[in-house]
Amino acid sequence: MRTFPVMWYLRGRRAVVVGAGSVACRKARALREAEADVTVVTGGPACPLDGVQVIAEPYRTDHLTGAALVLACTDDASVNARVAADARAAGTPVNVADMPEMCDFHLPAVARDGDVVVAIGTGAAAPALAGHLRDVLREALPAGVGDFAEALSTLRAELKQRGVAPSDRMTALRELAGDDGLAAWRRGGSDALRARLDELLAGGA
Repeated sequence: MRTFPVMWYLRGRRAVVVGAGSVACRKARALREAEADVTVVTGGPACPLDGVQVIAEPYRTDHLTGAALVLACTDDASVNARVAADARAAGTPVNVADMPEMCDFHLPAVARDGDVVVAIGTGAAAPALAGHLRDVLREALPAGVGDFAEALSTLRAELKQRGVAPSDRMTALRELAGDDGLAAWRRGGSDALRARLDELLAGGA
């Protein structure tokens, strides 16, 4: 199934996970990493995660009130179907574990280093393949790439403050984001990266 890839900002937004067990915990943990306000609704064992609200009672429709997205991952297909129907009625995107025909979106296999995120999806056709490709790409990511991205973000903001023209800014940052910039950052951190950026803006090779 064709999908539209998107990175979704969830900080402070309510996300509801209906279910218990390892699947619910894994999804709740991923949502917390995205700084969502996570609620787990479960009639079974609670998910032992800091910062997650647990409602230990059978699912009801009003549990979804105010949710930005919903994940249904109980072991009861009829409950999952109810959750999906209730979410759609409220206009809330929903994902149902192992039931792609009921999903508004699929969860990709993810490798993360800071704000650098690599996500692989197969339209729910082959999750094992997505996981394998994720592992391959994780190994290919440069060590410390998350910190490198943070340093680039700082320089990008500085260039905007300095009033550097957008075209010049884009050209310099594209060059800096490559192997040359990464090598400079590894040699001398942000100061070396900034010096290399000044060279590029001055027309240096």
